[in-house]
Amino acid sequence: MNRRCRVVAIAALSLAAGCVQGSYDRAAFDEPIAVERLQALRPGQDDLRRCLAELGAPHRVFEHAVAADGSAGVALLWYWRDQTGFGVELSSGRDDAPGSLSYDQGDVDLPGCMLWFGRDLVLERWQQGLVGDLVPRRARPTAAAGD
Repeated sequence: MNRRCRVVAIAALSLAAGCVQGSYDRAAFDEPIAVERLQALRPGQDDLRRCLAELGAPHRVFEHAVAADGSAGVALLWYWRDQTGFGVELSSGRDDAPGSLSYDQGDVDLPGCMLWFGRDLVLERWQQGLVGDLVPRRARPTAAAGD
């Protein structure tokens, strides 16, 4: 929907609505990891300790490349946000025609980066992008050893 159609639709709905509310939000947390810091990491050479010293603690940790014996590497995820958004909520003021409509533009995917390490905890690769594209698809968690 182009901007003009959106404005007309909101204006028309607001005339029929009993209440119109608007919101403006800004969410910011953590600092982005500059691509230069990631480029300084050396796949095949740098280990987990060196990468953590460079980037700090990750937000999430995933198993990576699980072997038949249950051993696995790890994938570490960092993410950040510095974003603004707006929303509009329209609701009917009539008892015989209750209802509401809301639109929120601020809910989008987060930028982040992920590092993959082999079972020896040596960096295999890294990638920057949107968190939804970086994380593994939903999977059933593996059982702890001995269960």
